[in-house]
Amino acid sequence: MKKILFIACVLLSSNSFALELAKYPIELSSGDGVNVVIAPTTDKKQALVKVIGINHEIDDITFLTDFKPHGSNNAYKYTYDGTERSLISVDDGYGCCSYTLYIPGTRDGIYLATKEKSNPVIVADLKAQYEQQQSQGIQAKLATFNREKHLTYQQKNIIDANNEIDKQCGLKVETKVDWKTIDDKTLQTYAVGSFCAQVANEMVSMCENDQSFKNKIAHINTIECQFTDELKLRQNNETLTFKTAPKAPNQPQFIKAYLLNL
Repeated sequence: MKKILFIACVLLSSNSFALELAKYPIELSSGDGVNVVIAPTTDKKQALVKVIGINHEIDDITFLTDFKPHGSNNAYKYTYDGTERSLISVDDGYGCCSYTLYIPGTRDGIYLATKEKSNPVIVADLKAQYEQQQSQGIQAKLATFNREKHLTYQQKNIIDANNEIDKQCGLKVETKVDWKTIDDKTLQTYAVGSFCAQVANEMVSMCENDQSFKNKIAHINTIECQFTDELKLRQNNETLTFKTAPKAPNQPQFIKAYLLNL
């Protein structure tokens, strides 16, 4: 909660000045129910942007975005879930402009066409909605890193791998991670669950290829995973201690070689 309040204060202080918005908005549509309104500032460095018609928590929320370079194009960028993201990319090649919407959690963008007429009344309405939502802390909450959501997703990767060991090898093996040692930055940057599930995944693959392999690992019931800056795998009785490093190459091959020599 303190983190959300801090972000809210930052947003309020940085936007305490009156936004000078251009008279006419940019209205966009996907043609199948997704609509976007962009109200640029007069200097075109920022814009209020609202997306409507998507099944997502950013639907009908007005964000103050920064217009920044994005690859070979430009994009209206905002902060969501602790990370700066492109909301609308703008390709000004071959005559301006081509717009693409990017919804968090989806891979493919949605192409948007420009509506021929724009209503200047929309600008005032958009600004009023932005200020109301900002006072309620809505944008600040969405900007904050959602640790619980990320933990749930990463933990599911490990649970799925453990279940596959049971299915393919006929063994009950639990992969354990001390999540308190994983800070937010690491959780944002790396797929911790996928890294830590590598030993279980290799066990599954090896059981699929050779059913006799399950006899080699029959005594293992626990995999303890640590997210570090070194790559190691050691056995201690019924436990495999796996230290995974995000930058270490050839991790599946390393794990497979170790398991073959158990």
